[in-house]
Amino acid sequence: MVAEIIPSQEEGIVSFLAFFNEIDKHFDKVLSEEGFSPYNEKLKKIADGNYTISSFVRKHLYQLRNFGELRNFITHGIKSNGETYAVPTSSAIEKIKTYAQKITEPAKVLEFFQKPVFTAKKSDLLSEIIPLMKGKNYTNIPIYDDQGNFAGILSESRLLYRIADLLMSDDYLNLKLMKVDHIQLNRGRKDYLFISSNTTIFEVNDLFTQSKRNGEKLGVLFITENGDPNEELLGMISSGDANLIDEYIIM
Repeated sequence: MVAEIIPSQEEGIVSFLAFFNEIDKHFDKVLSEEGFSPYNEKLKKIADGNYTISSFVRKHLYQLRNFGELRNFITHGIKSNGETYAVPTSSAIEKIKTYAQKITEPAKVLEFFQKPVFTAKKSDLLSEIIPLMKGKNYTNIPIYDDQGNFAGILSESRLLYRIADLLMSDDYLNLKLMKVDHIQLNRGRKDYLFISSNTTIFEVNDLFTQSKRNGEKLGVLFITENGDPNEELLGMISSGDANLIDEYIIM
């Protein structure tokens, strides 16, 4: 027997289709396409591509396809006499609402990672910095010169390399007298980046993922307003924050 649409069901149908259309139109915007393209075709293009939302779409491809199927059931099932073959449940409406919000307005980095960032100067003594690194678990410290210009980062690996160099060359420089400036702050491959406060969580996930694919070791992202190293630090994201990023993306 065909179910008759009651007011609450009508509202549910309208809400579901509105959220679906938000997603569908955003896909058009992402792909910069004009004219009609089937929804599943757009899904595939984005999933196979390298767009800001591609990683999210790949992770949720099955669910996003289900939204498309339910949309087809609803639109093809609605009759002029007010009858329908399919009505979205409240849970389906809440789920597509969440997807629409994350796809069209993904969270920016400061929503999760705005926090004070400990910094140091090139002229600071290592004997003062190292205890802080150990006690507060600082693994990457932005370093600035006396004029406030960014000079690099002090990391555990950089410290280890420097100490190893000293031991191998029999140069037993007194650690108590060593300054941050004695450490090669930009040694080897770049393991940090500066990003703007407008960067999304999806983009952060892509940066870490791409780094792994390239065999690199991106360890930390520093956040400033425009991604300029000489701007005020607003927060930071380390590779150890992967669980928080995954929680947002995987839902």
